[in-house]
Amino acid sequence: MRLTRRTMLAGLASTALAPRLRAADFRPLPQPDPALWHIDDAPTITGQAAGPNGGIYYRLYGQAGRTPIITLHGGPAAGEMSMRPYVGLAADRQVVTYDQSGCGKSARPADMSLYTVDRYVEELEALRRHLAFDRVILIGHSWGGFLGPAYAARYPGQVAGLVLAGTAVRVADFEEAARRWLADFGPDAQAIVARAAPDDPAYGKLLANYYARHLCRLDPYPDWFVRLGEEIGRNPVYAYLNGPSEFQFTGALAGLDSSRALKSIRCPTLITCGEYDEAPPWVAQKIRKLVRRSKVAVFPQLSHMAHVEDPALVIGTTGAFLNAAKL
Repeated sequence: MRLTRRTMLAGLASTALAPRLRAADFRPLPQPDPALWHIDDAPTITGQAAGPNGGIYYRLYGQAGRTPIITLHGGPAAGEMSMRPYVGLAADRQVVTYDQSGCGKSARPADMSLYTVDRYVEELEALRRHLAFDRVILIGHSWGGFLGPAYAARYPGQVAGLVLAGTAVRVADFEEAARRWLADFGPDAQAIVARAAPDDPAYGKLLANYYARHLCRLDPYPDWFVRLGEEIGRNPVYAYLNGPSEFQFTGALAGLDSSRALKSIRCPTLITCGEYDEAPPWVAQKIRKLVRRSKVAVFPQLSHMAHVEDPALVIGTTGAFLNAAKL
């Protein structure tokens, strides 16, 4: 059995308790104030919009004011809850989190061929029209950072600003970054990955250590985050779009390349990542070179789920960018 994103996510509950290899340069982070995750905050409204793949479940926070924000979760199929720390931006505007089709409380068609970038773009457009928003700010994390540029390229007049968090130019960049990070785990890491089985102690240590360093550096993981990991591990949409391996992406999105879409972006754009992100700073710089009006913010000591690890820093940085851009 190969070490895969799917099996690792499904195993978050057990690996959170597994022994972690603590190198001299690695220190896990304590949990922040749980209120900053906004997991239990009551939305202003919840609803369902009609989309190309069926119902789109959304949660809207805050009141009309400055340019509204729509958040685009990663995964694919991670669900809207993973983006709730960004509700911290709802003090003077509306912030929307939503489940993309195939996960959460949105429609889940059994036909895997319906899960395409084009249909996810049209799903987002259907949601924007349903909410009667004119122009929006899109905050896309990981896979959501591919969806945002794809939407902006098709509907440039509707996008006032972009925040691309923990994402890449190509899906292959994630694969390359994983290979580079794996080298830090020692000369035997590749062999462990090749032969690994769930009951192999070496596999368990490598799995736990990789996630502890590059997915989420909190110790312990929040309960809600563990539940999300278990849900995505069971989700066939994730397996179909991503493929089986952390180091070999063979799903339907394997060849996805946002270069053309990124080059077309003309709105103010913030690119963020953690220092130890699965999409590390060298990947963020590749995006910056393609987007004309962009800047990069790297969060020291944080990883892929930077907005979960230190929401005060990430949301503060994002809010400052929006203020400076007058959005």
